[in-house]
Amino acid sequence: METPFFRAGRKLRSFLKRYHEYVIILIAFVGEFYTVARRCRLHRLAPEIGHVAIRYHRPLPDGKVKNLTLHRKASGWYVSIVVEMPDPVEVPVETTIGVDVGLESFLTTSDGKKVSNPRHFRESENKLGVAQRILSRRKKGSRRYKRQREHVAKIHEHVANQRRDFHHKTAHWLFSQGEEVAVENLKIKNMVKNHYLSKSISDAGWGRFRLILQSKAANAGLTLTKVNPKHTSQKCSGCDSIVPKSLSVRTHDCPHCGLVIDRDRNAAINIKKAAVALRGGAVVTNTPEPPERDRSAEPCKTRGAAVSNKPRPLGRGN
Repeated sequence: METPFFRAGRKLRSFLKRYHEYVIILIAFVGEFYTVARRCRLHRLAPEIGHVAIRYHRPLPDGKVKNLTLHRKASGWYVSIVVEMPDPVEVPVETTIGVDVGLESFLTTSDGKKVSNPRHFRESENKLGVAQRILSRRKKGSRRYKRQREHVAKIHEHVANQRRDFHHKTAHWLFSQGEEVAVENLKIKNMVKNHYLSKSISDAGWGRFRLILQSKAANAGLTLTKVNPKHTSQKCSGCDSIVPKSLSVRTHDCPHCGLVIDRDRNAAINIKKAAVALRGGAVVTNTPEPPERDRSAEPCKTRGAAVSNKPRPLGRGN
């Protein structure tokens, strides 16, 4: 794609803003040497960096180092090292925990345990708004503008660090309760289209939390099961009857079997039953996530004409 330019004075300048400050350098280890992928202006400095003192937050595991990535964030430079590890031994599933995520409580388990929603962005929203208003009054390109922009970036990074730390600790706690964790396969991209709940859904970070669960399960040989979210909140966990209820109703009261239970726990129990049904250990109470169909073997259909496998009669022109 060609870069558009405009004429400013005697030089041609691009009106596309280029972020040279936030760069990533990939270093691939080859024996005792390394090569640097030069992708920005920093390639002039990369060969001259030499030995740099780093601070380990945990020791490297025993394995082959595949690559190293340098990230520049608002608070400084960070290094991510990828180490090739053998596949962990799969742990047999004995206990399954159903998890229903929400906004009032971050999650509710099938055992009735709740984890409160910390709302990290909501807590820092006023502070961030003040910093952004100050930034809007600074002259672009000035020293005070760059200093204030770094301050705004540090607030965003602080919120992201808080959320990530909370997700990791919650995921570790969940897998300490059982060998299998069952969650809903939510379509978060469609859920954030609701402008009344989009900020709260993004603040909770359900998608990132599900990725962390998947990563921890793969590293420890545990199991993460995704089920279809259809009717998990409307279906009764006692008699499998559909009990319609709005989002404001927080208690499940079944008129058929008389079960009165918290709405989120009822959904978590349905999620657990659907996950166990995928392993063939219980009756299906919720439709599991269907496997994707292989469309490569399906016959091709033409638009506006019926396709028939019958042989065409031979006639004039054939």
